[in-house]
Order: sequence, then C-alpha cells, then structure tokens
Amino acid sequence: MKKNSFYNEKDFPGIKQKEDIWSTIEPYISSQEKDSVRFHWNSFWIGNAAAVVLLFALVGIYSTIENFGTPSTNEEQVYETLSTATKKLQDLTPLLIQSANEQNRNSIESTADAIAEIDRLIEEIKNDITINGSSPSKEHSLKRLYATKLDFYKEILLNQEEQS
Repeated sequence: MKKNSFYNEKDFPGIKQKEDIWSTIEPYISSQEKDSVRFHWNSFWIGNAAAVVLLFALVGIYSTIENFGTPSTNEEQVYETLSTATKKLQDLTPLLIQSANEQNRNSIESTADAIAEIDRLIEEIKNDITINGSSPSKEHSLKRLYATKLDFYKEILLNQEEQS
C-alpha cells in the first residue's frame, strides 16, 4: 500500500473486515446486476446513426471535391485540354525567343504578341459563354481562335527549326 501521512496502516480494513463488509453489501445487489454488463441501447443507436450520417457527409464532400474542378461536358473538356496544351507551349515561347537569331527574333516576338491577343479574345468569349450561355457561333469562334493559336505556335516552332 501507498504510504500516506494522514492514515496509518491500522486505519485500513483487514482481510476479515473486507469480507464482513462484502457479506453485508452482497445481499442487496441482485445476481443479475453482478454477472451482466449494463448496455445503454439509446447511446448505441444514436452513435450508429451519427456514424452513418458522418459517412454520407464524407462521401458527399469527397464527390464534391472530386467533381468540382472537372469540366462537365465534352466541349468543356476539349477547351480545358486545349488551354492546358497552349499553356505549356506558352511557357516554351520565351525560350525560343532567347535562342532565336536576330532576324527571326522579331518575327517570333510579333507572333507571341498575336498569341497574347488571341488569348485575350478566347477569355472574352469564354466569359461571354459563362454569362450569356453558349451558342453555335460562339463555339465556332472559340474553336477557330484555338486553331489559329495552334497555327501560330506551329509557325514559331517551324521558324526555330529553319534557324537550326
């Protein structure tokens, strides 16, 4: 036993006293309560309901995050892919300008300026589609702008190839 300054060893009940205490208390405790563990069913059902609600909430959050950034239609997926591809090419343009000789550098720079103007027009049409909705003419214009932009990148790459 742990030594405590307030109680002495003789203040604690001995083995015989403990048996007497238990024999006095034991008749008041029913045998069913002694042998079984109490289970609170209300807490069990509330806990399970909360777990199911939490599971559905997590699935909802996951699916929302998963679908938040992805385009919903095929047209949007095409435009998203084109934007990603042209962004990669746009990152390449300054390197091509630096490595070009003097006579090709001006041509590449002007083509890069034209591409920037096409980017502005593409964003303008995309914003218009977002605000006012899509139409066949807007879709056609957007496709033409992307095609022209890719043609300009092709021209830049071919000029670089001719220089080599």
